[in-house]
Amino acid sequence: MDAGFQPHLATEVDLGFTAVGTTRATDRERRGTSGFLYGEVAAGLHLAPGFSIQGVLAFEPIGEGDALGGSPDGGVTGFRRQSAFLEALFAEWRPTEDLTLQAGRFVAPFGRGHHDFPGILTGIRAHEVYAITDSLGGGATYTFLSDPVLGEHDVSAAIFTLDRTALSSTFATRRRCCDERYERFNRNTRQQGGPANTGQADNFAVALDGDGFAWAPGLSYHLGVLTRGAGNDGTAREWGYAAGLRYEQRWSPSQRTMFFAEGVQYRNAAARPRTEVTLLGFDPSTGDEIETVLETALRERRTFTTLGVQHRIGEWRGTVAWQRDQRKRSVETLPTENYLEASIGTDLPYNFKVDAGYQYGRYAREDAAGLGISHAVLFRLGWRGL
Repeated sequence: MDAGFQPHLATEVDLGFTAVGTTRATDRERRGTSGFLYGEVAAGLHLAPGFSIQGVLAFEPIGEGDALGGSPDGGVTGFRRQSAFLEALFAEWRPTEDLTLQAGRFVAPFGRGHHDFPGILTGIRAHEVYAITDSLGGGATYTFLSDPVLGEHDVSAAIFTLDRTALSSTFATRRRCCDERYERFNRNTRQQGGPANTGQADNFAVALDGDGFAWAPGLSYHLGVLTRGAGNDGTAREWGYAAGLRYEQRWSPSQRTMFFAEGVQYRNAAARPRTEVTLLGFDPSTGDEIETVLETALRERRTFTTLGVQHRIGEWRGTVAWQRDQRKRSVETLPTENYLEASIGTDLPYNFKVDAGYQYGRYAREDAAGLGISHAVLFRLGWRGL
């Protein structure tokens, strides 16, 4: 053991109260105000030099769409279906300065926007689409190039399966009878299906990150590839691809502008699940209208794109971001959704921060064909500390 080392616990908190007030929307149930807690508490128990146990406790609503404002149905909802769960719990060992090994429950390396995007709902929306949570297995990160001119480059890889252990359970809200809007309410099971729910370590993710270029200070990139096997409701292996760029231009000691972009695409999204299609026809002998139900595989290519810019002046910041969610399907077609968010915020004493903004949305309607339009006022009061 290194001289002077003592076991210790390190913590980091990033929590915030977010409110989405939908002032106008095509569908009445989307109008109203929804408030919820979103963020995480991370802790690392360092037991020896280079070895630690890392954990992340996540807080978010677990109802369908609730983390993005949900459906307050013309009223005001607060902490509806609010929950907490272990997003990560793994052992980490760093045998050399350039190599880190992990084993346990973690978020598999793929996209980065769900962790890095500024703004109010931009990171949450990305988290809903491509944060590869509930991953149980092993991974590694290796710095294969560190050069003052060429920059520093890391490759991360993981092999995993969907976690079905008790660690996948929530700690607060449980599903109530017959409420299908709960996205997660208990430990994962084989019966629920879904990608990576194979019971085997046959799912893989690889990511490449780089920054520190002498010829382009402030530039960083991210590339990711993902493949997940089909659960018992799927028919094909899912593949995912991610690419992101960030560039920060410093104009003065107090002013800087950051441009960010990331695109993610899934092929055979959700592992091409089985679904039923109802066909309308006529009985040739009687002429009566009849329905025929056929089982088929839902082929989907899903593309999620984010473009944005943030400008900071001292403790103040302004952010504008556009996000598109395009889902091309063989059956049960969905229109392309678009969201534009603009916000301003500032840092407050005692590690608090506040942001307020506006979001214009073109969303896929649930009970009617086509797109709906929504206008929402956004607010977030956050705290980040140790």
